[in-house]
Amino acid sequence: MFKLRDPLLLLAITLLFVAGCHTVPKTPQEKAVALIKSNFEAPKNQTYRYEAGEFGKLDSAYSSYRDDSVYKVFEDSVSFYLDKGTAAFGMVADIGYRTDSTTDKIKKKKLWKQLLAASDSQKMYNDSAHFYSKKAQFISDHYKPFFNGWKMDHKFRANNNFGFQAAQQAVFYFDTQLTKITKSEPVVKPYK
Repeated sequence: MFKLRDPLLLLAITLLFVAGCHTVPKTPQEKAVALIKSNFEAPKNQTYRYEAGEFGKLDSAYSSYRDDSVYKVFEDSVSFYLDKGTAAFGMVADIGYRTDSTTDKIKKKKLWKQLLAASDSQKMYNDSAHFYSKKAQFISDHYKPFFNGWKMDHKFRANNNFGFQAAQQAVFYFDTQLTKITKSEPVVKPYK
């Protein structure tokens, strides 16, 4: 019979046994589930009181035109010029009201010039918003998505913002190697 006399050999066998008992995720699905669970086990997430629920199927994730940096610049420009156009419209309305309510011809003529200048500004802002909107639409129409990782739906129970346990659902996104979660988005169901 085999006798263990060497303490180093005994230690090596013990370590191999312990390592063999620890299950390492083998499939991509198991890796994703393990990453989600470890995300909630992190010390910063202890206040969530996470309880795992249903894990969806691991699926490919693709880029979106909304993630394109040039598209974001155009989209921000549209918002900027629409805000400016709205403010200019308020100015046009204010000057128009004052022009209509004034009886003094010299003051009315001066206000009329201001009204035309404000109207030109509003038109310029609206034209700029339209220009950048067309550029953003072009990117949207011609964008070619590319594989950028993986995603998985997950239903779980956790504390909400008010500290109450609630059923939640989120989509978790992973890098291409399934080594980390890159982002998560709550699934918001439309109100019926």
